[in-house]
Amino acid sequence: MSISQVLVILLRRGWIVVLALLTTMIVAGSVLLFVPGRYDAVATASIDPGNVDPISETAAGGGMVMLMQGNILSLVTSQRVAVDVVKRLNLTANPQIQQSFRESGSFGRESIDEWMASSLVKGVDPKFNMGTNVLAIKYKSGDPNQAALIANAFLAATIDGSVAMKAASADQTARWFAPQIEELRKDVETSRAALEAFQAKTNMVSTTEGGDSETGQYMAISQELSAARAQITTLQSRLASGSTDLSNDPADPDLQILATLKEKLSSSQSAIEAAKGALGSNNPKMMAELANLASIRKQLGDATEKMRQHLKERIATTQDQIASLQIEEAQAQKTLIAVQGQRSRLAELQRDVIFRSEQLNARERAAAEAKLKSKLTFSDMTVLDKATPPIEPAFPKPLVVIPVGVGAGLVLGLLLALLAEATDRRVRFPVDLEYAASGPFLGSLDAVRRARARVGASRRALRPA
Repeated sequence: MSISQVLVILLRRGWIVVLALLTTMIVAGSVLLFVPGRYDAVATASIDPGNVDPISETAAGGGMVMLMQGNILSLVTSQRVAVDVVKRLNLTANPQIQQSFRESGSFGRESIDEWMASSLVKGVDPKFNMGTNVLAIKYKSGDPNQAALIANAFLAATIDGSVAMKAASADQTARWFAPQIEELRKDVETSRAALEAFQAKTNMVSTTEGGDSETGQYMAISQELSAARAQITTLQSRLASGSTDLSNDPADPDLQILATLKEKLSSSQSAIEAAKGALGSNNPKMMAELANLASIRKQLGDATEKMRQHLKERIATTQDQIASLQIEEAQAQKTLIAVQGQRSRLAELQRDVIFRSEQLNARERAAAEAKLKSKLTFSDMTVLDKATPPIEPAFPKPLVVIPVGVGAGLVLGLLLALLAEATDRRVRFPVDLEYAASGPFLGSLDAVRRARARVGASRRALRPA
């Protein structure tokens, strides 16, 4: 549909537009005259969301701020706050309100305070100003003084409710964690008592203090036994080989005596060999040297036999020592095994005490964190401006109602005119035929008759009387 068609329709159906405009203006005037005024009172408060999380010590993010704002908005419109407002202002003391409650369907199903609170919630409108943490609580009422009074009451009840919910959350957390913490504390005390009893029984202070004495004793006996076994092997080897070399054991007195006799024997043999060319075999000096040589050999043989006897005695003594050390080693090993078992039990008891203490500390930290998180649920609120009774009503306003009525009337008239034209498909004027037919418009018979009538009238007027 073109603009020219719309204009033709408006010219033809102009009475509909005028009628619709008059109707909306009458309605707007009725609203201004007969609808009671509605007054909006606004009370504001500043919300401190907390810049730092007391648990993680990090800055609170946007999600936490939005959660806090949502919680506060829900708190303002809650039944709890509304009932608190009713009780603060003693609104149910009015006989008319009491009579209305008795006549309502809620009588007998809920208290008058709850019924009154439900009606108050319908008139409250909380919101946060864009880009700020300022809470604005608006209350709508037909009485400006009542609107301001109830708005201020909602703000005060919201602040008190926030504080009460913090305390209630902390108390609930404490009550939930208290029995668990107490039970864990008893477990810790039981574990410590078992550890102390075991230490008193075994006379063990810890797994480290004095814990290596048994091991050191066992190692000392093992080393001594190994040395004795090595010594008896050496002695048996010397006895079997018959070696009299001083290098076998420089501290052995028998070997020292043998070394001395060997030196004397060598000196005597050298003297005899030197005297053989000058002295005869029957020479007294030669005979004395030979007798001395025989005596040294006899002494050497006796010393060798004595050394072998001493070796046998030392082997026997070492064997007895080895047997005794083996018994001591077995006993020390048994003692070490028992002590190691006690150490393992002591370490197990100590780990149990540490584990249960860590459980207790973790549960106490969880309780403390839960208490801190409860403080983040609702942030601190400070009153900025209290609501004052508004001077002018928020609705209806002439500057709003009249332009809206004019605009609505024009739009409604235009729509009705278009609708009337769409439902009326008769061809009454040449312009209707132009839009209805696809062929070109050639002429109108009505126009020819009107032209002939005008010509005839002119001719009759020109005739003489």
